[in-house]
Amino acid sequence: MDEKVSAPAVPGTVEDAAKLEEINHVFEHGLPIVQELRNNPDYVESNAYEGFSEEDKAHRLTSGPLRGSRGLALQRVFYNDKEKKVISVVYLGSGLEGWPTVVHGGALATVLDENLGRAAIRQFPARTGVTANLEINYRAPVYSGNFYTFHSQVDPERSTERKAYVTGEIRDPVGRVCAQASAIFVVPKGFRLREIGERF
Repeated sequence: MDEKVSAPAVPGTVEDAAKLEEINHVFEHGLPIVQELRNNPDYVESNAYEGFSEEDKAHRLTSGPLRGSRGLALQRVFYNDKEKKVISVVYLGSGLEGWPTVVHGGALATVLDENLGRAAIRQFPARTGVTANLEINYRAPVYSGNFYTFHSQVDPERSTERKAYVTGEIRDPVGRVCAQASAIFVVPKGFRLREIGERF
């Protein structure tokens, strides 16, 4: 039965595992952007939160409550340190909808914030940081049940070891811009944050 008229699969069920396998197959064989990034030696590929334990992942919003085929079914991250860019290929499931077939803007903001943070924190020697400011302009609807790319890039001329200016956007499967963002990330003074690392 079509997931548009039936409840999304619950994470951890047989139905969810089958849907995840199908989504992964499309990622591996049906997305030109993936092959393009893999063929570019400047990009390094990893899974989101690759360096985190399963217990840690369960307590993070995008790898815990939002996991599974109904949520963020797949998040593959491509890092380009030379250009200070990060591109994440993300599958957005039907459980993220705020309106039928349309992904909620808050869910998009969450994924966009994380992707912008990946670009910023990778540039900080402390390998940690927090969002100080985030501005998003939504340009076109983002539809569930599809792969989208989240692009982020640090402005090296304005950024320092403790403050990063980052811009980003969400693009649909044909490259159309659906949202644009700008953000500032900082390493706070006065208290110590847990190091997040390079691959999250």
